[in-house]
Amino acid sequence: MQTATFTQTRPLTIDVHPVAGDRRAFDRLTSVVLSQAEKELAVTPDQIAPLEPRLMATHFHPERVPLELIQQRLSRAFPAATDSLVIPTQHNQIMTMDQWAGVEADAYSPDYGEKIHLLFHFKASSLPKAGTFLSMMERTFRYRALQLLEIMEALTNPDQSTTSQVKKNGLDNYALGLAGSFAARLSKLIDDPNIFDSSRVPMLKNRLLTDFMAECSGNIEQAQLDQALSVVSVVKGIVKKRFDPNRFHTVHEVIEEARSFGAGVVIPHPPLFWPVLLDDLDIDGWEVWNPSTPNHTRFLIDCLGRIKERKRKLLAFMGDDTHMSSKIRPEMGGKKNNQNREIGFQPPWCDPQVAAALAALGQSRERTMDEYRARLA
Repeated sequence: MQTATFTQTRPLTIDVHPVAGDRRAFDRLTSVVLSQAEKELAVTPDQIAPLEPRLMATHFHPERVPLELIQQRLSRAFPAATDSLVIPTQHNQIMTMDQWAGVEADAYSPDYGEKIHLLFHFKASSLPKAGTFLSMMERTFRYRALQLLEIMEALTNPDQSTTSQVKKNGLDNYALGLAGSFAARLSKLIDDPNIFDSSRVPMLKNRLLTDFMAECSGNIEQAQLDQALSVVSVVKGIVKKRFDPNRFHTVHEVIEEARSFGAGVVIPHPPLFWPVLLDDLDIDGWEVWNPSTPNHTRFLIDCLGRIKERKRKLLAFMGDDTHMSSKIRPEMGGKKNNQNREIGFQPPWCDPQVAAALAALGQSRERTMDEYRARLA
């Protein structure tokens, strides 16, 4: 067995090749085939609105769950819904559901030096006109997948700067070595020239490494595993800062191309990139609520009212931002708060104070649904 030794505060010899059980874990973590038990979880909603006549879901991530199962889930969650607008928004991958298509895209703004996200929604019948846009999303998706490889490389062969940053966060070389061992083993499993042309591609996300660590921790003490996971978090932050944002398409490029075939454009969770609110972008509106940024709803509504001169009236959206992997495989669903989300459930729509603030601007969920559908028609 090939090994590597790290300078450390405690002895550690690490494996840099997969060990027993690694391949099985990798196959499970990257498989897009659901077990019968997972299918049952996929169609069983955590919340039910038995009398709600409207269903709006313009920001959710199917991930590995087939759309037909999501449709069954929604039928159970909203049995009385007669008015619906449901559009999936996978990260940098266009998906279609009934007559609609959507995507959550990464783009870069050179004006304020940040990578932001944009939601694009359009009629599925527009896809034949969207060839250039499809190519842009494919390029962005593959580039984002490379970030996982760079994180693993940084852990497997950490430079002095990385090691120093890890130590500044109170983590020792033992934790760095343990994280490096997992990264090396996973890297060997991913090292397949055909991996980017396989069904596993959607699963090649940064979260795969931490899921792999949890799955293959074996007899490692939880405290040691937690330290190694903290190292991954630190190194991920370092790699993201080094990632060349100029490799992304610019915000204006992506919006212009999307508008050319009639797509709508919405800014999700604006508090994650505040400058975008000041940019005179050709958008349809923004999310005034998202579970990842739940504390700015009134402010974001007020901002809608203050902005007057735009090509279109800005609409208020809310995104539940549900990640379906957290529903079928909770231990692999990323942050714990993802598990509390549900497609189509955006509670602030029903908050009397929020509803009043929206009504003062002539806005509501019903009006957003009607107006947005008319724009996309």
